[in-house]
Amino acid sequence: MRVFNLDPLDLVRYHGQALLWDRAVRGALAVAGPSLLGVALGEPELGLIATLCALWPWINDLGGDLKDRLINMATSGDAILLGGLLAYIAGADYWAQLFVLFLCAVAIGWVHNTSRALENAARCMGFSFVIAATLHLASPRLIVPAILGSAWAMAVAWIDHLIRRQYSVETGGSVRKGLAHFWGPHAADWRFGLRYAIAAALGLGLAIHFGATHAAWVTITTLAVMRPNDSESVQLVLQRAFGTLIGVGTALAIVSLSHNPWHLTFAAIALAFLISPGMMWQRWSGFAAITAMALVLLDMALLTEGGDRPLLSERIYDTALGCAVALVTTWVIFPSRWRRSARANPAS
Repeated sequence: MRVFNLDPLDLVRYHGQALLWDRAVRGALAVAGPSLLGVALGEPELGLIATLCALWPWINDLGGDLKDRLINMATSGDAILLGGLLAYIAGADYWAQLFVLFLCAVAIGWVHNTSRALENAARCMGFSFVIAATLHLASPRLIVPAILGSAWAMAVAWIDHLIRRQYSVETGGSVRKGLAHFWGPHAADWRFGLRYAIAAALGLGLAIHFGATHAAWVTITTLAVMRPNDSESVQLVLQRAFGTLIGVGTALAIVSLSHNPWHLTFAAIALAFLISPGMMWQRWSGFAAITAMALVLLDMALLTEGGDRPLLSERIYDTALGCAVALVTTWVIFPSRWRRSARANPAS
């Protein structure tokens, strides 16, 4: 039995694909450096910022030539800073935030079919803007940990190359190829760009209207799961929702066992190790690892305020709202079935 073209058994089926354990080690190291340093220095909040800014460039390490790998990662780091700068410019004004988010989302949708690396970097810009704007984190004091986090992730990739001089699998195109494609034969899908922007703005507006504690989670979920193809968006929504449930449960179990910052840090490192194999096996397991890791790190950063346990149930609510926004806009605004119908019945 298939639901939305998805066999429920696919959620646990292994198809023999490579799980990229070497990439998992680099992910764990990328998270370990800044998070351990933050705890050691008594600055877990800055450690959290640096860790997130190391995680995103690591995600954009997609294989291939070392130069391309480092350019991909550096571009993600630059995109994070650009998103923070845009949040600083928008300030606390709701309409300014909405306008800038709309422009960011149009840019993300515009480059979605150039290369995976360039699209990932554009999404980093959008995610960074949403987090910095909605959580009021656009502060010059965060520039240094953001740069150090990105530089650390690039150093891990460079040292790994010096030691092993290989990458197990190439999993995506480079930023350079994406830019060449964008300025060359790229055929922009303006419908998806516009739909993506409307979904992002709608997600932020609804999150604020319904009083979501963290509007960023709603908007980031919408940006993360929405794709040009209807069925792909639905499958990502289901995988994201299921992964979030598992991730929240995992984080709850971890923070219930200990609030020691060192224990939480090592738990986050272990979860970071599971992200890459999880994404290759089943995306929901990768989403679960990312969700649990982020919540554990957030709990560590909020220890002086009693931790983040009250936020765990809110994460489920915010994710559900973000998924709903993505589904509605996918089906209502320029749905791909219109394009299929137009191809099936061309104008005479």
